Amino acid sequence: DTAVETILTNYLFGPSLWAQVETVTISALANGALNSIPTHCEIQHINYDGTTIPFQIRVVENIARKTQDFAQRIAQAPTPKGFNPFLPYDTDLYVGELTQHYHCLLNKYNVMNNHILMVTKQFEPQRTPLGPEDFMAALICLQAQEGLVFYNGGPDAGASVEHKHLQMIPYPRSSPTALPETEWFSELSLSKGDVGQVKLPFPHRITRTSYSPDDSTVSKIISRECAEENWRSYQTLLAALNLFPVSDSSANNFLENDGLENHGLIPPHNMLMTREYLWVVPRTRGSFQGLSVNALGFAGTFLVKDEVQRQQLDQIGCLQLLKAISL
Repeated sequence: DTAVETILTNYLFGPSLWAQVETVTISALANGALNSIPTHCEIQHINYDGTTIPFQIRVVENIARKTQDFAQRIAQAPTPKGFNPFLPYDTDLYVGELTQHYHCLLNKYNVMNNHILMVTKQFEPQRTPLGPEDFMAALICLQAQEGLVFYNGGPDAGASVEHKHLQMIPYPRSSPTALPETEWFSELSLSKGDVGQVKLPFPHRITRTSYSPDDSTVSKIISRECAEENWRSYQTLLAALNLFPVSDSSANNFLENDGLENHGLIPPHNMLMTREYLWVVPRTRGSFQGLSVNALGFAGTFLVKDEVQRQQLDQIGCLQLLKAISL
């Protein structure tokens, strides 16, 4: 009963969470705290091994390229060493509390509407292993709104901020710009607990998400079991791809000073999660020939800063680019 009262009093979930996201978005747009990057979207269908794969390419409009801040974000450049945009966070972008360990913020430089961040309240390196609490925050957001949760595991996986965070983009209401990944796994048949892969030219592993559709208070407590299951599934995917924690002296120093146990840092990878699927892709580099790619690339979505990069992407090929930045 005490746990239920705590959730009702302190934490956002379900319709209340998403209503707050939309309210804060309106306010942040009005006061200039939210700097949406204007783009136009092009859909490209690529045939691979007998399968037609849709890709979404978003080209930044000229107006956005004229400001230094936008240019840095478009290039997905890492934040300057020592600068942490989450400590302190911009209060105009603050949505609310998700769990004891996570709060929710708006992504200041969003390309898609209502792009939210799940950010740890205390600093942790971005490459510290994801745990049940991370998956609990992800489930809370997925219960509030159907969409794609993703994690960029370090700079070589497209992360621009060192402070641990996950991100979520809700599915658009208009089908022409729906995220392409919804079609990638349409013919995949997986039972709960199975690990599989589809015909793609880069290493990856997929499993079913453990998901409870009910967003009631009681369900939120029970969904910790789902979070634990997704965490175990994630570990299974990592093991299948030979992604194991590695020792790192700087992480040791940080964790020991904060009284935390060090389990090493996970090699660069992207984790993506919907209500149906959870998948992992190993990474070796954050960009190829100047084209930066984060986890959204493995959901079939690219951001290019101008028509020059758009043509460059055409020359390389969407699938070849993904192959070049993975193992």
